[in-house]
Amino acid sequence: MTVLNIGSINWDRVYSVPRFPQPGETLAATSASVGLGGKGLNQSVAIARSGGQVRHLGAIGAGDEAMLEALRAQGLALEEIAQVTGALTGSATIFVDAEAENLIVLDPGANARIEEAAVAQALTRMAKGDWALLQNETNMLGRGAALAREAGLRVALAAAPFDAEAVLPLLDRIDLLAVNEIELAQLQEAGGTLPEGLAVLVTLGAEGAEYRAGGQSIRAAAHRVEAVDTTGAGDTVLGAFLARLDAGEGPEAALRYAMAAGALQVTRPGAAAAIPRQDEVEALLAKG
Repeated sequence: MTVLNIGSINWDRVYSVPRFPQPGETLAATSASVGLGGKGLNQSVAIARSGGQVRHLGAIGAGDEAMLEALRAQGLALEEIAQVTGALTGSATIFVDAEAENLIVLDPGANARIEEAAVAQALTRMAKGDWALLQNETNMLGRGAALAREAGLRVALAAAPFDAEAVLPLLDRIDLLAVNEIELAQLQEAGGTLPEGLAVLVTLGAEGAEYRAGGQSIRAAAHRVEAVDTTGAGDTVLGAFLARLDAGEGPEAALRYAMAAGALQVTRPGAAAAIPRQDEVEALLAKG
């Protein structure tokens, strides 16, 4: 099986700060860096590093050779990465405080310029039963889900950045919904009724994660680690979970693997660069 990730691609500009600045305050960063990010790209990297097969469909600013080279270095194919004239590659400005919490401001850039024809063409190269993965960081959320369903793919939605009005109409078009516990509560407050056949992956922060499907739920505990940066942790969990499901593991084993992957990821700075490889995750799991 293969995952077609219709996903965002960002440059992440990360600033470590002792605390988040107050309105009107100028605060000096203790360090700064630029790296790969975007929920979509993070998830594709997590899938690939967890042994899954992934095709990333996205868009960057025309002439962004540095991004193309960075994507090649991650082992991702470039055939379905469009270069958009008149738009910059998406970006995120991320503040990380002394407690490893983050505050993020997004500029969608080229992520908002993915063409429907590109999605339709990519779907012709997929097989029925493959996965399509979407997040709320591109313009192809609703239409992408519809096209994937029409092509016979299973559809997974990472419902972030969360917007109940964007998610509610999609609940009948998706097979797996990935949310954190706050997003799930917001969805329910907005009147969202989860369809009977919809599987849900809920991340619970330090309490781990829960997978709900078919009237049953499976929980996996979080590993106790010293967090450095939590940016991209949820993306790592979802990507790793999908990869292990696609590798033939059951939900319980896939969830345990995903929690170990997420635990390792937060012990390192950055988003995509911090995602662990399969051998690292398996070594952590072997420790019990």
